[in-house]
Formats: sequence, C-alpha cells, structure tokens
Amino acid sequence: METIKKTDWVHLKDYRVYLVINTIGYVGVAVHLVLIPLFYWLNLDLLALFNVFSSVMWISAWLLNRRGRHQAAIILMIVEVILHTLLVVPVVGWHSGFQYYLFAAVPTIPFTLFHHKLEGYAIVLISIVMCVLFILLNAYTHDENYTGTLSASFGAVINIINIIISFTALCVVSYYFRNASLSLEKELEKQAHTDPLTGLFNRRRMRSYLEQRGSVSSRNRSTFSVVFVDIDYFKQFNDTYGHHCGDFILGAAAEFMKKHLRKEDAIARWGGEEFLIVLPDTDIRHARLIAEKLRSAIAEERFHLGGQEFRITMTFGLSEYNFDHSIEDCLKLADMALYKGKEAGRNTVMG
Repeated sequence: METIKKTDWVHLKDYRVYLVINTIGYVGVAVHLVLIPLFYWLNLDLLALFNVFSSVMWISAWLLNRRGRHQAAIILMIVEVILHTLLVVPVVGWHSGFQYYLFAAVPTIPFTLFHHKLEGYAIVLISIVMCVLFILLNAYTHDENYTGTLSASFGAVINIINIIISFTALCVVSYYFRNASLSLEKELEKQAHTDPLTGLFNRRRMRSYLEQRGSVSSRNRSTFSVVFVDIDYFKQFNDTYGHHCGDFILGAAAEFMKKHLRKEDAIARWGGEEFLIVLPDTDIRHARLIAEKLRSAIAEERFHLGGQEFRITMTFGLSEYNFDHSIEDCLKLADMALYKGKEAGRNTVMG
C-alpha cells in the first residue's frame, strides 16, 4: 500500500481512510480547476463560478482530512458532488456525463466503515439519495433543451472524459478498499497469533507450529529440540519495582533472545515469565550448546529502566523430539528438565 508521511493529526488506525480521501482529494481539486476555464469558454459563467466554489470545497475537505477530520471531509465531498450534479447536468445535458460522478461518490461511503463513525443507517440513506437523484436526472434531463455552445462532437468528448474521471475515482477507492481489507485481515491474524507484550508467538500459535514441526520431522525422520526458559526470580521485579518493571523485563528478555537465536528458530511466550523455544533440525547436544550460549550472554547483559540497572538470569530445560513419542511428551520432558534446573539453583541449562 502507498504510504504517506504521518501528520501530527492523523492517527495510525485511520491511515486507510486518510490515504483514500487524500488521493481522491487530488483528483477532485484537479477536475474542478480544469472545469472553471472550460465553462467560461463555453459561456457558462454560472457553472464556472460554481466550480470555483467547488474547488474551495474540495480543498477544504482535503485539509480537513489531513487534520484528522476524515468524516467531515467525506461528507463535504459527497455534498459537493450532489450539488455539482444537480446544477451541471440539467444545464449541460445528460450526454455530457457529469451524472457519472455520483457513481464515483457511492464507493466512498462503504469505505468509511473502516473509520467506523458513520452510522449504518446513514450509509444506506446516502446511497438511496444517490440512486433517487440519478433516476430523477435521467427522467427529467433532456439534451435538446440545452441552448449553449456545446456541439454534439465536443459533448461526446466531454462524456468520455467524465467516464474516465469517474472510473479513475472508482479504481482509486477500490484499490485502497482492497488493501484496507487485506491489511485488516493480516492485522487480525497477527493479533490472534502474537503475544501483545513481547511481540512473540503466543501459546496457541506455538502449539500449531509444534504440530507442523512434528509432522515434518515424522515425514523426514529428522529431529528438533524444545527449550523451556524461565526468568529467575521474576516475582521480585514486580514486587520491588512494580509491574511496569516486570513488563519491561519480559519485553527486554524476549527481544534479547529473539536477537540471539537463529533465523530458523521459533520462540513464544508460553505464559507468565516462561518462554518456549523450538530449534529445528537440532539434536539435544547442539541445543544444549545454543542454550548455554544464550544463558551466558543474557547473564552478562545489563538492562536499564528509569536510571536503574537490572541483571537477568534464566533457567533452561531441554528436550529432543522423538517421532516415536508425542509432542506433549516432549514438552513434559522439557518442563521436567526446567524444574530440575530451578531445584539445582537456577541460572543453568538442564536436559
């Protein structure tokens, strides 16, 4: 998706709406600025003057959008399109194609669902108004009543241009609507699979990954190792410095382990201060070496919060997956190894 630099007023959650209005705003302003000299040339001074007003409305909507007032910008654009259509079509004629602008305005309405501030009944009502307006214009607008200087051939050119403009607006809205839908789906999927505090896999996602890993290992007769990791004396951080410190320690430990693991390794927050690491294609001997390096590295690291320095030690419990046993058996063995490590004094690798 196209990215536009964030302003001081636009919130990240409103970017999708912001982007489509911003782009449509450019199209709308450009079209109305071009129509001003065109209508003057056709001796339609009133329409030229109205397009000056229309340009001001579109520029105002564009500015409102950039200041984070997206709903007001959308309403202003729709009102302008309706007024413009009501004035121009009866004067210039149906063959000029200005009624097609209504089609371009309608897709903007459902797009506001991503902004979730326009009520459902309002969306339906505006859509009905657009439909009725189009039907009435079709019924009561007659090209033969037009007495201006617009020739049939030139009118056909204007009609084609207006069709292109309308479908360009439709394409812009559809493009962002599609991207918004895909982005929302990815966002929801990420939230379902990610621990919000550490950014790691959550327990549910890791269980799914373990099942996949087990299937691959059983097929290929390969192995992998699992590692339970527990932050030593974690409760003391919460009790002494508060839960904000505990949250910081969890996040810092997660980031540190993620940085020091291999790209193919997977790590999840299993619960509380406990993490689970999966080391693909790694037997327990090599897993022990990896865990020992990680244990030693984090014990030597210093973490800082609010001017205070903190040290973290961790206990590791290891188990190697054996395709003759279940994933649950593998996890139980690693959990037992972790428990033995705690009994042995913590800050150790066991398994």
